[in-house]
Amino acid sequence: MTQFYNKLSQQFYCFFFLMLLLAVTGKAQDFTVDGQCMLNPDCEDDSTTFTDTHGTAIAWQWSFGDGGTDTRKIAQHSYATPGPYTVTLVRTLPGGTRETLTKAINIGELPPVFQEWKADTTICKGDTLTLDPYPNGAPAGAKFLWYPKGDTTQTLKVDSAGCYSVEVFLNGCKIQDRVNVKICIEPPAQEGAKWYFGGNAGLDFSNNPPSPITDGKVNTPEGTSSIANSNGQLLFYSDGIKIWNRDGEEMPCFNAACEPLKGSPNSTQSVLIVPQPTCKGCEYLFNVFTTSDINGEKLLTKSVVDMRRENGKGAVIEQNTILQQPTTERLASVRNDRDSTYWVISHDYGTNKFRIFHATTGGLIETSAPELGMPHDSLHKGEGYMKFSSPDTTNGQRRLAVIVPGPPTNYVDLFYFNDSTGTLTHDKTVNLGPAPPTAYGIEFSSSGEKMYISFQGENGTKSVLKQYDLTMPDSLLTETAITIDSSATQKYGALQYAPDGKIYMAIEGSEYLATIGEPEGNSVRGVEYEREGVNLGGKKSQLGLPSMVQDFSQDGSGAGFEADGFCTNEPTTFEASPVCDPLKNTYAWDFDYDPAAPSFTQPSEQQQTTHTYTQAGTYKVALLLTVENCRDTTVVQEITIYETPLGIDLGPDKDTCGAYVPLKINVEAENYVWMRRGRVISRQQEYRATATGDYIGIAYNGPNNECFSSDTIKITLRQPPPFSIGPDTTMCRDSSVMLSVESTRWIEFNWSTGENTRDIKVESPGTYSVTVKDGNNCYNSDTLQVGELPSPVLNLLPEYIICIPDGQSVMLDANGVGDIKYEWQHSGDTTRTVSVNTEGVYSVIGTNTDGCSTEKSTSVIDKCEPRFFIPDAFTPDGNGPQVNENLEVFGAYYVNFTMRIYNRWGEVIFATDSVEKRWDGTYKGLKVQPGVYPYVISYEAQYFPERNPVVKRGSVMVIR
Repeated sequence: MTQFYNKLSQQFYCFFFLMLLLAVTGKAQDFTVDGQCMLNPDCEDDSTTFTDTHGTAIAWQWSFGDGGTDTRKIAQHSYATPGPYTVTLVRTLPGGTRETLTKAINIGELPPVFQEWKADTTICKGDTLTLDPYPNGAPAGAKFLWYPKGDTTQTLKVDSAGCYSVEVFLNGCKIQDRVNVKICIEPPAQEGAKWYFGGNAGLDFSNNPPSPITDGKVNTPEGTSSIANSNGQLLFYSDGIKIWNRDGEEMPCFNAACEPLKGSPNSTQSVLIVPQPTCKGCEYLFNVFTTSDINGEKLLTKSVVDMRRENGKGAVIEQNTILQQPTTERLASVRNDRDSTYWVISHDYGTNKFRIFHATTGGLIETSAPELGMPHDSLHKGEGYMKFSSPDTTNGQRRLAVIVPGPPTNYVDLFYFNDSTGTLTHDKTVNLGPAPPTAYGIEFSSSGEKMYISFQGENGTKSVLKQYDLTMPDSLLTETAITIDSSATQKYGALQYAPDGKIYMAIEGSEYLATIGEPEGNSVRGVEYEREGVNLGGKKSQLGLPSMVQDFSQDGSGAGFEADGFCTNEPTTFEASPVCDPLKNTYAWDFDYDPAAPSFTQPSEQQQTTHTYTQAGTYKVALLLTVENCRDTTVVQEITIYETPLGIDLGPDKDTCGAYVPLKINVEAENYVWMRRGRVISRQQEYRATATGDYIGIAYNGPNNECFSSDTIKITLRQPPPFSIGPDTTMCRDSSVMLSVESTRWIEFNWSTGENTRDIKVESPGTYSVTVKDGNNCYNSDTLQVGELPSPVLNLLPEYIICIPDGQSVMLDANGVGDIKYEWQHSGDTTRTVSVNTEGVYSVIGTNTDGCSTEKSTSVIDKCEPRFFIPDAFTPDGNGPQVNENLEVFGAYYVNFTMRIYNRWGEVIFATDSVEKRWDGTYKGLKVQPGVYPYVISYEAQYFPERNPVVKRGSVMVIR
């Protein structure tokens, strides 16, 4: 049964109070009447509401005094003419007792129809428009209430774009009407221009590129929602718990104390703001839907904001009306442009049931609850985003996608939704693979052909962003998905289409949002992805981005133009935007604009034109927009023209005998594609055709591969005789191996090394192939892999030193790593070390367990270290034979010797440059006193001339 939600909460309080009062007095409970005015023929949903206040009645029969009847507890009826009527209610109580109540009512007459009321219009920037519902005189006693700021004057002066409406009250009845005012050149429809999300972060899409908003009040890990007016001016925003007005203040509640909303910081789509249409009035009422955490109450609730309150800042007039329980964390909404109503969709928890609500001028109605797709019967399945695509402009049908995450498996459920009828039909369920990583965010490109899904990494898996092409057959949808980005350290969150035509992705803890600059692109390069796409001004993203009516996030178009076709020697189409309807527009173009010397075409009322560029490059294109009675406007945009590749010539069709036919696209281009039987078989410039058939070679330029040339070749391939060059083989490092064609059947050889002999010698590991030809012009080929085995590592020192005159020997150490067998070439020894006592070059060969050998040599050099002997005392006393009479110094293997001996005052008392010259203990012919005398010697090494001189100090004692 259709469920209707009244938009005025005051009725509930009146109903409750009246029940309580009647219960106390014991009298029969009455019924209430609201809206005692005749039917407004322009607003058929406006009616008089009759509410039975009895708490336990089970059936109702209303008679409205003009022949109309109803059987609902809360009945609605429209009176065609004003005047007195008698209304009768027969209610049935439990047990079958009936009570009859009557009430006389007076249906009031509506205020007069507005005089000369303006239709939607466009004015020039700087002009002022005066709005007046009764320019020929207002009825006596009439009162006025204007939107958006609540003015109460009869007239309103307007100089900015937006929706303006006025309600006229007279004798308890009212009528209203609206006018949409556009400013020529200004872009319309900016309801999605203000984003608030994450850790006090935000973006303003009224600017291009968007600028950071750093004074936001939301600080939440997941769902938010925000709404602006058609000028992009903020109205209010919410995290599902609080509502903040345009000044960042918590929004008050009208005639009631405010309670927290029923959303949750941990709900994927915690809150969604949706306008509530009014009859001929502007959108000043807004439904604020909330979903609670899937781990909590699982509530779907609605509150209502009236933006006419608080001098245009808004107030909450209805709080936390429960619409459904249990529900998941999903909410989505679209606008039906055919009647300016809104559809809102939620999903029950535990089943596969959707709830479809319709916001019309008569209120919010639940129109259906279809059971389609997968059941959301676990906590994991109750999370993840639900999103609409843009509508098909011909039939109003659009896609709806629902992420159903794992573990163990991720899915996306795809549906079709009709804007006009509110009908939801199931399309398909797509298996996205195992979880983790866990599917979370989803968004469509503007055409609805590309679908983007974010996956959150955990337990060692990476976060991933993927693109799916919905034009592909179901069997290829996941197989052809493109991985746009992945990260082992960052957690990817929500995806949201923005008014600038880009898709933005939240990354938890990042000071940036990632951007997909060209969502319709067909490759990683073509989508123009940037992980640090837009800076948040020092604030941080979390997982969520604002949920909003899908139509509010689409491209806003002001004065400007669109271009299509960016290839040389092919027409580029330009189409201007008719932003100043109904004013007369003319258009003039300059396709290679130079501000110093513009060259515009003749003005024309035609919005579309074409131009053909012959050279690739970036061009400035200028559009001169002339609007009657307004100033001229010049719009300049840059376009990039890409070179169309030269014509491809794959040569004549080939009929050959062989394992394959080598094909090559013989032109330069950025990208290449080979196709056969309608499928892509290669993206390389060269391809080996291994089967008979038609092959198409395509060369592409441009980010979306739209500039291309192609050719087709027919290959007839006959099977050649078998051929093999043997199994894969190995070689030791720093060695070589011979590859050979053994069969004499083959007479021509073409190796991948460029050699054309039967045998080749290869000295490095790798892949080697050969194409062979026999006497019947049959070709075949084979490939083998040459692997590399490790050679032994010997750490034999390059040089050893001995002093042969001293009879020394030295131990040579091959010092191999691992299990190695040794062989010393000079002696045949098989030990790791050998001892030698002669100089020369010595070599050792080491062989490892793989049979690979390494030879290493060392040089043994005869070099002796300098040496000296200096006595520490002598006795120059002149007694007896020459025994110890002189200080004798002994040395060897030195050069450039000097010696100096000092007395206690530092005087040099003896000096020599030869050890043969001895000190006799005298100084200047006189015997020195007994005692200790210091000395300093200096010398250089005879066999080591590269060394610095050596200085040594000591002392000698003179004894007498």
